[in-house]
Amino acid sequence: MGLFNFFKKKAGLKFKKVMIIINPAARRTGKYVKMIDQFFCQTPIKYDYKVTSEPGEATVIAQNAVRKKYDMIIAAGGDGTINEVINGIIGTKAVLGIIPLGTINILAQELGISSNFTRSLETLFSGEVKSIDIGKVNDRYFVSMAGFGIDSYAIYRVNRKLKKYLGVLTYIMAGFYSIFHYHRRKIDLNIDDHRIDDTGFFVVIENVSSYAGIFKIAPYADVNDGLLDLCVFKKMGLIHVFRYFLGIALKKHIHYPDVRYYQCKKVVLTSKNNVLVHTDGDLIGSLPAHVTVGNKKLKILVPKND
Repeated sequence: MGLFNFFKKKAGLKFKKVMIIINPAARRTGKYVKMIDQFFCQTPIKYDYKVTSEPGEATVIAQNAVRKKYDMIIAAGGDGTINEVINGIIGTKAVLGIIPLGTINILAQELGISSNFTRSLETLFSGEVKSIDIGKVNDRYFVSMAGFGIDSYAIYRVNRKLKKYLGVLTYIMAGFYSIFHYHRRKIDLNIDDHRIDDTGFFVVIENVSSYAGIFKIAPYADVNDGLLDLCVFKKMGLIHVFRYFLGIALKKHIHYPDVRYYQCKKVVLTSKNNVLVHTDGDLIGSLPAHVTVGNKKLKILVPKND
């Protein structure tokens, strides 16, 4: 019995027209394209795939696919590729599928989507559609997190050419560089329309609990609670940065007296200095930023709970 018949018998066929958007920055792209093609050609699904060639292109491809009535858009890449795709499909009937090929796959990890290539393909047939919260920074949607301050600076310092060969080590190198070179910049926060006003030097807003794949900056974050989890680190400097990261590694940071943890629906962040902003690991600009829980849900295919 072929793969298609197996999955059809197991779960039923959900989608008729699929667009697969592949990030060429993933290593062994050619091999993955061939395997995806071999997998889908066993099904009666009409499918197409496109390999992106520049930043932002995945959003345009996703938007065009939605207009052409593709009912599932698959992001084959990392969290940055997923971010671009969701910005092209949010608010439509299209469902997001994920094939995790990135350096770090935070959303896939959070939703239980296997990092094993073949198993992630199987989820596209045997999974179930789930609706989850989505965040928004100004006019940009995010699904996992947004960062303000030193982690955005670290992303800015990542060498894109080295990233393709060194993977996560590139981020570690950029992180250590940032610890010694980032200049403190005060961030002012207005949470839920003046319910709370606060300040800090490093701020992370999470929709998921995972951070960088192995840490949990926002341990209470839940993609279905209608809230964003906000962690504010109030001091900055070499000693404090190391202390914070040690606390994060030991899962004790939220108990520090100079760390604030909030759950909210809206937060406005401003600064007198140039503070970089990232969403899902990709830089999108600088403060000010108006962050909300999106008023739309993201439909996504996840493994079925047996």
